Amino acid sequence: MWHCKNLGDAMLSGIELDKIKQQAKADAPLFVRYVAKHGLHCEVIVYFPPAASELAKQCLASPCLAPEQQDLTAL
Repeated sequence: MWHCKNLGDAMLSGIELDKIKQQAKADAPLFVRYVAKHGLHCEVIVYFPPAASELAKQCLASPCLAPEQQDLTAL
């Protein structure tokens, strides 16, 4: 099962995103999507594949459907 976590505004999410990157394992790559919500600001959403379910739990990520591959970037 996939999980996701919305880190909020991209300008303010750097510290939390760095922490998640440090905890990620090479055998379970994570993905990120930048979503424009209102005007110039965008939100950062991190997607955890099934192989990273333990990390997803640690990060309090929510279950979600597998994300579409468009606009995803591997961390």
